[in-house]
Amino acid sequence: MKLLARSALLLLTSVAGAAPLDPPSPAVVTAARAIVQDMIANPRGPYSRIRWYCNDGTVQAPVPYACREHGGGRQHAEYSAQRTALADMGWSVGTVFAGLTFEELFESGERQERLRELALERYLIDTDAGWVLRRARSYRGRVQVEDEIAAGMALLLRLLEDSSWVSENFLLAREAVRVIPHGEDTDLSRRIRRAAIELAELDADAEQWRAEIHSDPGPGIAARLRQWLDQGRQAATTEAGYALVADLGRLYGRDGRRERLDLSLERMRNTRASSNWAAGLAGVSALPAREQIPRLCSALAEARSSLLHTLPARGRLALLDAMQNLDTEVFVVYQDIDGRESMTRADLLMLSAALVDCAYGAGLLSVTERSTLLTGLSLDSVDALALDDYRRIIARLKRAPGWAVGSIRHTFAEALVRYSALEPGALRFSDDLLRGSSMWLLGDTLKVLSRDLDAIRGSVVQFNGRTVASAVALNGGIATGRLRIFESIQAIESAVLQASDIVLLPETIAELSPVAGILTLGEGNPLSHVQLLARNFGIPNVAIGQDAVEYLRAVADSTVVLVVDNDGNVILRPADTATAGLLSGQPTAQARSAERFRVPLPDLSGVQLLPLSALGRELSGRLVGPKAANLGELNRLFPGRVAPAIAIPFGVYAAHLQAASLGERIGKLFAAKENGALGTEEFDKAIAAVRAEIAALNLDGRVRSELTGLMRKEFGEPGTYGVFVRSDTNVEDLPRFTGAGLNETIPNVVGLNAQLNAIPRVWSSVFSPRALAWRSNVLENPEHIYASVLLMKSVPATKSGVLVTANLFDRDVPALTASVAWGVGGAVAGEPAETTVIHKDSSEIYSEAKSAYRREILASGGVAWKPAPAGPVLRANEIDALRRLAVEVNEKYAAVFDDAGHPRPWDIEFGFVDGELTLFQIRPLVERGNRDADSILRQLLPDIASPGDRSASVALHERVQL
Repeated sequence: MKLLARSALLLLTSVAGAAPLDPPSPAVVTAARAIVQDMIANPRGPYSRIRWYCNDGTVQAPVPYACREHGGGRQHAEYSAQRTALADMGWSVGTVFAGLTFEELFESGERQERLRELALERYLIDTDAGWVLRRARSYRGRVQVEDEIAAGMALLLRLLEDSSWVSENFLLAREAVRVIPHGEDTDLSRRIRRAAIELAELDADAEQWRAEIHSDPGPGIAARLRQWLDQGRQAATTEAGYALVADLGRLYGRDGRRERLDLSLERMRNTRASSNWAAGLAGVSALPAREQIPRLCSALAEARSSLLHTLPARGRLALLDAMQNLDTEVFVVYQDIDGRESMTRADLLMLSAALVDCAYGAGLLSVTERSTLLTGLSLDSVDALALDDYRRIIARLKRAPGWAVGSIRHTFAEALVRYSALEPGALRFSDDLLRGSSMWLLGDTLKVLSRDLDAIRGSVVQFNGRTVASAVALNGGIATGRLRIFESIQAIESAVLQASDIVLLPETIAELSPVAGILTLGEGNPLSHVQLLARNFGIPNVAIGQDAVEYLRAVADSTVVLVVDNDGNVILRPADTATAGLLSGQPTAQARSAERFRVPLPDLSGVQLLPLSALGRELSGRLVGPKAANLGELNRLFPGRVAPAIAIPFGVYAAHLQAASLGERIGKLFAAKENGALGTEEFDKAIAAVRAEIAALNLDGRVRSELTGLMRKEFGEPGTYGVFVRSDTNVEDLPRFTGAGLNETIPNVVGLNAQLNAIPRVWSSVFSPRALAWRSNVLENPEHIYASVLLMKSVPATKSGVLVTANLFDRDVPALTASVAWGVGGAVAGEPAETTVIHKDSSEIYSEAKSAYRREILASGGVAWKPAPAGPVLRANEIDALRRLAVEVNEKYAAVFDDAGHPRPWDIEFGFVDGELTLFQIRPLVERGNRDADSILRQLLPDIASPGDRSASVALHERVQL
């Protein structure tokens, strides 16, 4: 066992430099799975033996009164060596709360990873027949329920002492209260334990039920015990067993839930504020179901927003217990609403508003998200709405499920990554949490509202013939291809994708091979590098909710058609002859990616290194790439807002390749691939060798000397600063192609030698598999890809992102779109960023930044990963700064026009350093595909509304019949 533990630690050492949310290595996962399988088969599971743990710190054998002379103590199982090894790998399974210290729980990393892990462990135990406890549930003495309750209570009371921590981690606190045992020992629960002892005395085979009821009872035990009894037992056993089943039903059934609700509300009488809150719920159960839900949900919202922080720790625990019970009551009451689908539109909108309050009270929505969703839902004195306003309200509500998924991922990020790698069943944790929440009920009302909107010709979102309540279009386009569903990031990263694939991703990712269409579970990030590439190629991209996944499973791995139009209408359906006829000759994403053009050759004679002051737009594609050229223009037009920079021209790259005889080799390789003399596999292998040789090049003496002097002049003394080493090719930001994010940027390189050595590595990235894949079949002369390099002095941005000078969500309404996240490199890498639509006098959040970590530059070089808060990123004054920036850019920059003669929006990368705006890059936004999709979608669904039809009004008090 010691050898096993040592092996586990060695495996961990190999991934010590990984980012916090990188999955464990395959070797670690393989070793961990072997341990888990041993635990599942072992009657003692993750434990080795029973011991007494005395209050003086000694451990004694399991004999009666072993701790009498040691100040008392507790008896429970000791963890096995296998369990210790598994915990060292990152999976602390089989938790015994009586043996868990607060320090272990709360001080396990900057984000209390051990605490976040408990919910995933509990989920697998509940859904996988006990998981590592499968045979150990009947291991007598492994835990004592009384000790677990007492220990759990003590842990929770310490956890809830800090009001600020509870407010900032509300969903985590709620789930901790749900999974950590702390319930009072009632007469009924004591009677059930005594009855379990009597049952075991009648029938030795019933010992398993005695052990489970005395250690880890739960709602599912009654059904399993009944099934066991139905297999045939002695009469006395059967009689006692069914009596026990009845008591378990009373404890965990509907009557039991109502009793616990009343009891939990009674416990809220300790302070005037909590007593008034509890009194406000008196008599609610006597109201009609439709009236109960708004009252219950309002109480939940009030409890979180105002009551929670006024209470001491014990009061907070009582309140969180009461809120859990109120949640359950809402779920039960909702099932009692008669004629849900014949409500008026006003009824449905009011019910949706109430469920938004419930979801906020459950921790699935933030204060800002709740406020945004409730905008426009105060309809008490309104008889009718403009159809467009009705559409916008529903579109706003559709964001809620994605926001809830983001909240869960932010809260349980580390545990989700690790447990999903270990056990695929953990992938359903988020779905399970949503299904048991009011958010799932909101999805139900959204389906009805969405169907109603379809019926009055407002908008259409259909997957496989089913109305989808939670989908949000991020980019228009047309695609036909095989639908592939990926449940995890690991699955998509290890997959071999085809350009014709339509992929369902579990979340926005930083890198993706070329595909025909993209569906993203959750919010999506409309301004990530992958999304900018999608816009360039007209690749349809839709953020979807969990409800859509269920409809899509039926057509997984089959050929489907995906059409997303400019108004946010979405159709995904199986491909058939009729659809193929309509799409014949249409410019799909695949067809667009096959359009070929020649890249103009740069001037390779220019080898002079250029400081920021010498750069301008006129040099773009000629001496340097557009990043450097546009940055120089930014510096000229916005002096003082751009960090110092130096550009290394194309000519320097070409000269180094020529000196190493690599330029000619590259040309021959591409020519051989083009004429068929070299197969794809052979070409990939050969170009990989070239790439490695480029990365290993040494800068010649002249360049090293000149660059060293120029860096000292522009940046300072070596070792006192960092630089971002950015690729900048001649095939970026062309009118028909953008290379956003295709090539490598090495962040915050410190030290002269490291900075110089990073330049060839960035040069080599122009031949990375991903860059080649996106450029494949696009260039007529791919051998003439040249790389310049832009060295930018590192800026310690506290928040950073992208601003587009257009409303990407509703083109009929002029506005700006900003995606921003905490730290450096925010938004462009694909993390869940805050996306805000900025109007002239207001702004609206489309998604909050819910990445669990941010990047922070280090004085020693590189970046460190630090916990990132959820919630708003941009402050009001920073939004004003972006408004002013957009005005200035439109005034100072000459417009760039698309093929139809329309001015392209500007795509601007920016950062804030202590509230001051810094600019990193500007480029025209390349978009294609929406107008073609508009036409196709209206042929597929001729009754769909055109924008001119939306002047109609919608009667709110008209009943919705479906």
